[in-house]
Amino acid sequence: MSEYIKKIYQTRYFWSYLVRAELKNKFRRSKLGIFWTFLNPLLLTALMSTVFGVVFKMSFSDYAPYVLSGLIVWELISSSFIGGGHSIMSGEQYIRQFNHPVLIYTLKTALVFTITFIIAMASLALWVVFIEPQNIILGIVTLPLTTLLYFLLSWAITTIAGFVNAKYRDYPQVMALVIQAVWYVSPVFFKREMFISSPTLATAFYLNPITHILNLVRNPFLNGIMPSFSDYFFTIITIVIFAFIAGVLNKRNQHKVIFYL
Repeated sequence: MSEYIKKIYQTRYFWSYLVRAELKNKFRRSKLGIFWTFLNPLLLTALMSTVFGVVFKMSFSDYAPYVLSGLIVWELISSSFIGGGHSIMSGEQYIRQFNHPVLIYTLKTALVFTITFIIAMASLALWVVFIEPQNIILGIVTLPLTTLLYFLLSWAITTIAGFVNAKYRDYPQVMALVIQAVWYVSPVFFKREMFISSPTLATAFYLNPITHILNLVRNPFLNGIMPSFSDYFFTIITIVIFAFIAGVLNKRNQHKVIFYL
């Protein structure tokens, strides 16, 4: 393992170049460029908060930041599961020519997703500055650790998705349906009050790791409090589980992945 990590470090100039190239390609020939990553969650929030705010009878000013924070974090998670499936396949030409660790290609994709998340977080920070300015300092202080945890989660998920999709090409279609189902049973835009109508739903809400993953952003930025111990605990346990699965898949497939491409 130490030798493998050392190889990843030794190839840092290569995969960091791939990260920069993918970011440039992502915004190529776009009039808005990076600004679209900042603007898109705000526009989606305005639309969803207006519609669901009327349906659930909630004020726009209270509901909108909740939706915005959910959309930003959910985009990172869903991109890792779905978009991460192309992480290894997109590096096919390099994999065929160089004997680099396969994980650098999933690392590259996870870094792109994490950088996109940081840019999108600027929209939430701007909202908090105007609506809840007293929360912005705590939000900024907790953000580096939160971003690190999100990156590790994204890298683990992207690695799993990359290996599975390299072997089974119908993975993105199946995972898109699974992610859509998880979206509706997670507090991305449903507030806690909507889950407490029964003890079973309340328990499911608490045990859902996405609840705690979202709280790493929502508690400091929206509520002005530190994420709880259970929020960090559930998030870290989720990372460990996905990282273990990713490690097993990498060990079993790193030398065979060339035959899947």
